[in-house]
Amino acid sequence: MEEKQFQEILVKRYLANALSKEELDVFFRFLGEGKLDAELHRQLDEESGLEKRPVQPLRSGRWTVLSPTFRIAASVLLVIGMAYFAWKHNTFQLFANTVSVATGKGERKEIKLPDGSVVWLNESSSMEYPAHFEAHTRKVTLLDGEAYFDIKRDESKPFFVEASGTTTRVLGTAFNIRSYHFLKSILVTVTRGKVEVQKAEGGPDKKVLLPNEQVCYDVRTRQIRKVNVNSVNAVAWKEGKLLFDNESFANVIAILENKFDVKIQAEGSIREYHMSAEFASTDSLPRILDLLSLANNLEYRIENNLITLVPKKRPI
Repeated sequence: MEEKQFQEILVKRYLANALSKEELDVFFRFLGEGKLDAELHRQLDEESGLEKRPVQPLRSGRWTVLSPTFRIAASVLLVIGMAYFAWKHNTFQLFANTVSVATGKGERKEIKLPDGSVVWLNESSSMEYPAHFEAHTRKVTLLDGEAYFDIKRDESKPFFVEASGTTTRVLGTAFNIRSYHFLKSILVTVTRGKVEVQKAEGGPDKKVLLPNEQVCYDVRTRQIRKVNVNSVNAVAWKEGKLLFDNESFANVIAILENKFDVKIQAEGSIREYHMSAEFASTDSLPRILDLLSLANNLEYRIENNLITLVPKKRPI
């Protein structure tokens, strides 16, 4: 196929909004090189009938009224101009379709990304990703909640996850991010490969993680610290487990409040406890409270939707 014929087909498919992602890359590269100007103007003129009938502006008093065909052509050119600007400044993702996924309570979803990577979304979570990744990068946003990412390796196209003030960068690996809005910290845990975590605004404070390492980002202080963990525990939710691994009681309370739609009150000293426990996702709230109270020498009472936890009184 001759180049001129190829350009003609390319422009025609663009105006019909029928180009694939790869064809769009070629289209904007040719457009930037000025190779499509003549063909683009010819087809625009042809579609609007300007070749057959020149458009004359109609004057009414102080105002100039343009014919409908001229307005259509101008609108199309405006869209092309905006797209060209975006392509030149590497912001074409603004024009791409965005896919939004969310889960409810007790619901988990498996998501296949455009590059073949897989994401498992935990309950009460939401994320966004483009229908087509850019030419040189892959980026998704974990809006709220928790997700496990198994990323297809592509050294020419790094993968980024943005979550509540953090950016996680990988080439191809598996890791978990917990970023619920009701918790005061974000956890990134690696199960395979290597990841790099830093604050979303950048800066020198980057943490490189290997398997069984975890980064904790404090939302209030914006400090990042790295610790060693058992990564299996961080992804136990995928198997339908509710697992707490040296978790602060304050976090346990927040997680139970969100899961069961209740309000839990506890004395300040209790909220500072740290605990480890494992439950099935189907366990009832009373069963969980019974076991937590037994293990931590507590007692609780339930009044309507309010649960109060207090230290167990010693017998006299």
